[in-house]
Amino acid sequence: MTLQVDFDRDLWVYVPTDWPWEQFATLEQWRDALVRALGDAYGYDEPMREWLAATLDGLSRGADPEEHRFAYLARPHEVIGIASIYELEAAPETSLDELLGVEDDAVARPVERQTFVGGRLGDGHTATRHVIDEDGAINVVAHWVWRLPDRDVVMIVGDFDLARFETLRADYEALARAIGTAD
Repeated sequence: MTLQVDFDRDLWVYVPTDWPWEQFATLEQWRDALVRALGDAYGYDEPMREWLAATLDGLSRGADPEEHRFAYLARPHEVIGIASIYELEAAPETSLDELLGVEDDAVARPVERQTFVGGRLGDGHTATRHVIDEDGAINVVAHWVWRLPDRDVVMIVGDFDLARFETLRADYEALARAIGTAD
């Protein structure tokens, strides 16, 4: 990854998908270390630790090959958030609207689109849309996009719980501002 994300380690955890990763030889070692740390910090009982282990397994195994996934795990017993960051080869033929997802036919109301100011990558664009899924439920999906000379960077957050998304919105914005390029 040629991106570097200077994220708040008290709130976010990078979710690796390839092993070994840093000091962890396997997904199980990484998962168990997190379960131990969070379980001890919050006094989790065994069922909660098992739930957290299954959640961490799913977070890692469910990531796309090109995705850099971050999990909001500051209080996993209260709220968990997921942010996906993609670094794409510059594609001038792909419109900004496509990268922002504003052309989604399933929108339930007009897309909220604006300039995203600040951050290590400079100013970018963001769009938040409320979409109707196949069951008729409304979900929120937000994209942050930077069009750099040599690449497009996209961060995507989606949630079926609109209140949870709004609760974490400032933390998502802070994560987006933390995305930069590696030296």
